[in-house]
Amino acid sequence: MMSSIKRFSAGAIIGLVIAASYWSSTTLFFHYQLSLSRGILGCSVLSIIFGLITLKWGYDAL
Repeated sequence: MMSSIKRFSAGAIIGLVIAASYWSSTTLFFHYQLSLSRGILGCSVLSIIFGLITLKWGYDAL
């Protein structure tokens, strides 16, 4: 049980980092600013997806 929580958390953190870097780079490189609610929703969705992928297939999936 604890191992699956650790794997999900690791995947969620990786997804959150990827989503946050994309969210911050849209303003710098594409001159398009995402709204705060859309950014938070996108980061949350991606972190959950990455967490579930890591939970199902392990760290090698990342």
